Amino acid sequence: MQGEYLLYTRRKADLPSYPCRMENGEFLFCLQGEVQLYINQQKYALTAGSVILVFPGQIVFYAGAADELELAVFAFSSQFRHEIFYSLPSDKVSFLREHNYSSFQGEEWDGIRNHYLWLLQQKSADDGNVYQRELVIYCCRMLFYEICNRSERLYRQTKSNHLRWRLKDRFIALVIESFREERSVDYYADKLCVTTRHLSKTIQQTVGCTAKEWIDDYVILELKVTLHSTALSIQEIANQFNFPDQSYLGRYFKHHTGMSPTAYRAMK
Repeated sequence: MQGEYLLYTRRKADLPSYPCRMENGEFLFCLQGEVQLYINQQKYALTAGSVILVFPGQIVFYAGAADELELAVFAFSSQFRHEIFYSLPSDKVSFLREHNYSSFQGEEWDGIRNHYLWLLQQKSADDGNVYQRELVIYCCRMLFYEICNRSERLYRQTKSNHLRWRLKDRFIALVIESFREERSVDYYADKLCVTTRHLSKTIQQTVGCTAKEWIDDYVILELKVTLHSTALSIQEIANQFNFPDQSYLGRYFKHHTGMSPTAYRAMK
């Protein structure tokens, strides 16, 4: 992407066929069709009226796209992200990183599509406006608050379970931060000041898999991205991920995927 931002249409044929790490951030608007979007393993079902915010550095994967899929994409650079979030409450930004999806219907969706998205299209193309950049930033901020509002309302509806979901959010953030050094449930339970049993039960209830499964699945996801996006040798990747050696890495990868790292890399 050249420049700080770009508004364009993404269809089924444009989707990557393997997990990739986002260099830029994106607002995604599903205009028609449907697709499953995985962000750092979290699954989202996008249909007409869905709006989702993807942050730079997150890993995305698309699956099950309908032939008629049409996504309006507003992509923005990491630097432009700082401009969007500058002066916004940090707790809101942190909340939206984990609760970044909203689904709108009826008049609400018409408002999002015909007001916010239309305004973003107009201002992104208004090169003669000396305040174009500032106007685009404020359009993005308005969208940010709309998504945040919907997500917070949904979050409050599950208020009785908010402690469970907060623990889940903290666990996932900690794994993403430490997965190269630590892959045991005991380590994360200790860091979060809960028992291993309580952590595993909470992750099972909120995510649908065990804590150990989530850790391993995320490590495999990061390994797939590294295999596809770098020319590092298997030994260098083993070193980067703190595996004892490349043979151990190979056994670990094959156990979870059914193929060797070399075979997976050759698939691209």
